[in-house]
Amino acid sequence: MRRSAQREEIARPGSSKPESDGPRPGPRRRRVWVFVLLSMVVLGLIALVLVRQLGSVRHNLVEARIAMERGRNELVDGDTAAAVASFERGRLLFQRGADGAGGPLLDAVSWLPVAGRTTDAISAIAGAGVSTADAARVLAAALADTPGGLAGLAPTNGRLSLERFPSLAKAAGEADTLMMDAVSRLDEAPRTLLLGPVASARRDAAAELAELRDKVHAASLLLQSLPRFLGADGPRRYFVGPQNPAELRGTGGLIGAYSILTIDEGHFRFEPFEPIQSLPTPVGEVPAPNDDYATNYESFRGGDRFWTAINVMPDFPSVAQAILSSYEASTHERLDGVILADPFALSSLLRATGPVELPGYGIRIDAHDVVPFTTNEAYLVLTDPEARKRVLGDVARAAFGQFIAQPSPSLADLELLLQASSDRHILVYSSDPTMQEGLAATPVAGTLTPAGADGDLLSVIVNSAAGSKVDFYQERDIRQTVSLHEDGSAAATVDLDLRNHAPTSGQPTYILGPFHPKKEDGQVGPVLDSLNAGESVALINLYCGTDCVPVDAQMDGAAIPARSRVDLGVRYFQEYLPIQAGEARSLRFAWTEPNAWEGNSSGGIYHLTFANQITVRPTHVRITIQPPEGMNIVSASGPLQIIDGAAVYEGTPGARLDLEVAFAPPTAVRLWRNVTRSLTSTIFEI
Repeated sequence: MRRSAQREEIARPGSSKPESDGPRPGPRRRRVWVFVLLSMVVLGLIALVLVRQLGSVRHNLVEARIAMERGRNELVDGDTAAAVASFERGRLLFQRGADGAGGPLLDAVSWLPVAGRTTDAISAIAGAGVSTADAARVLAAALADTPGGLAGLAPTNGRLSLERFPSLAKAAGEADTLMMDAVSRLDEAPRTLLLGPVASARRDAAAELAELRDKVHAASLLLQSLPRFLGADGPRRYFVGPQNPAELRGTGGLIGAYSILTIDEGHFRFEPFEPIQSLPTPVGEVPAPNDDYATNYESFRGGDRFWTAINVMPDFPSVAQAILSSYEASTHERLDGVILADPFALSSLLRATGPVELPGYGIRIDAHDVVPFTTNEAYLVLTDPEARKRVLGDVARAAFGQFIAQPSPSLADLELLLQASSDRHILVYSSDPTMQEGLAATPVAGTLTPAGADGDLLSVIVNSAAGSKVDFYQERDIRQTVSLHEDGSAAATVDLDLRNHAPTSGQPTYILGPFHPKKEDGQVGPVLDSLNAGESVALINLYCGTDCVPVDAQMDGAAIPARSRVDLGVRYFQEYLPIQAGEARSLRFAWTEPNAWEGNSSGGIYHLTFANQITVRPTHVRITIQPPEGMNIVSASGPLQIIDGAAVYEGTPGARLDLEVAFAPPTAVRLWRNVTRSLTSTIFEI
């Protein structure tokens, strides 16, 4: 009874005893929870402010980029006034983005590790954009002040107006400085511990700015040097050689004839084209341009092949230096540079000017028929061997003469010439170091490794060893498979198929051959006494990059030694492949690449540049890139398609094809790997 009464007493209202036996939260624990809740609220508000403010900054940067792209298109179209306005708007929007990234709202959260580094990176991107827009404005304004704008830079009435270059050179120098500043700003920005989208934007901006800086720097060097190149301070003389891709060479084709071009105060004067064999072979040894040229190619220039095999190496600067030193040794005359052009360049010129009458031949040539005529048909109608050798040069002289003689060339005419240069149909080398430095950053330099190539390299170069013109009938098919591995390496295999569609009769021996028992004309390589009419002999160099390690080689499915050499730091496989008329042959080369892609176990990027040799019949290419096991492709450059989890390109590329593939594991795996990597690596660097 007492215990029951006590329990009732405890249960009465107003009692000071707790109603239950469990403990109640104390004041300290309540304060902790209040602090946590308040902190979460504050952080949530900060996140909302950060997202909103960053959204505004992002909008400005996106609009700025759109304005810059619009300005670039307007500049290309010749509307310089509109381009200046677009670049000014781009600068305004970039500045707004920079102001937003450095505003008080974002400054207030800059002490947070990731948020602070992210805002610093955004500020750097916007600041670099301001400098880039300033550079574009300077160049566009200078072009707006140039009579005729971009079209005013084309030759008129047989002359280039040298007076227009100094002001453009000054503007390009200022733009060059601004672009250096843009790249420097971005280089100083944080690279790690950034929000994902910002890290990606920073990486993309760095790549684009570096490429643009190189182009502006090259333009500055070229504009600075062009007046001297064009004879502003005295006549300049250049070796000019037309290349015939019907008989392939490393730089494009056999140089069957040559001329000396004199440029004086912007005026052009060609000497008559002469067969290349009319140049005497130098007495004594001629210094090679570099050790690799001496080791790998001097042996092809024996006897009467000294000049016809001078451009077997596919690096044009090396070939140009060999031509200049050999010409000086032969004639005791020093030249100022070398210019080579193929029939496709002549087609571009004739598209601008219309047909041309070929003096002394009684033939009218237009843009449509110049390639088949100069590479094949001319040898059917011309019986004089000297005329056969000169015809391509005489067409080049007539086409270029008509192009520069136009009284009022259009912007479209200049674009045709620039496009031919971009596609490596025109190659230029200058003995002026500043001019050559500028040229080296452009396609007209014809370097073995294309300017700006970043990553793996693939290039298939054929030199004709038959001495005939049957490469006119040759088709090639290139199939490459690249398998990327988790450790950053890769395994690659290339299958090369060559098909020879040449007839065996009905055309002159000059076209079909055979030439034996001695070497004739430009024949390169071993003497093959058993050659038949229409037979092709291809000396093949397949370049696989700087660090590739040969693994395997096959010819028509049978194993052969994987012979390799090195040109200017780039390794290549080499093999001879005779192909009877109407038949096809195949080669397979395989190699590994120890450092093929950039990144880590959370994802990476793979770059590949395919440098194509210009051929009469377009090369068909298929490239397949397999991501590392356990990863998926998340993005791929324009020409690529995603097929069965791999990035695939298939088509007939021009002179250069750049491919980029980004890949990563599934999101959950990537996040886990990022966390574990952060726990096992140094987060902050002092």
